[in-house]
Amino acid sequence: MHAPPEPVERMWKTSQFLPQTVRLLGTRYRALFLAHAQLCRPSGDAGTVADAMAFVDFMFRQERVGLLDNERRALLADKRALRRRFRLKRNGEDVSASEKWKILQWIGL
Repeated sequence: MHAPPEPVERMWKTSQFLPQTVRLLGTRYRALFLAHAQLCRPSGDAGTVADAMAFVDFMFRQERVGLLDNERRALLADKRALRRRFRLKRNGEDVSASEKWKILQWIGL
């Protein structure tokens, strides 16, 4: 079994799924993601996607982080793009994602 990726490695991998958010948060992305990484353990084949989706949820739950309107819109846009294709599953601190079409294929739709 391989070791889980370091938080900084997770941050860079996750950033590819949050292009608008990363661009607008700028240097705050690193600090905010590292705070999120302490509370979340991604797993599974789509662990990076799950991490990205959980980060967006984390950002909307933060009361101490004042989001500007354009940052909030970027988070929503990235969230919509991810949720079109993936479904997030939570089990305590563990998060995983599965592709929606695989679920539909599995149940025969």
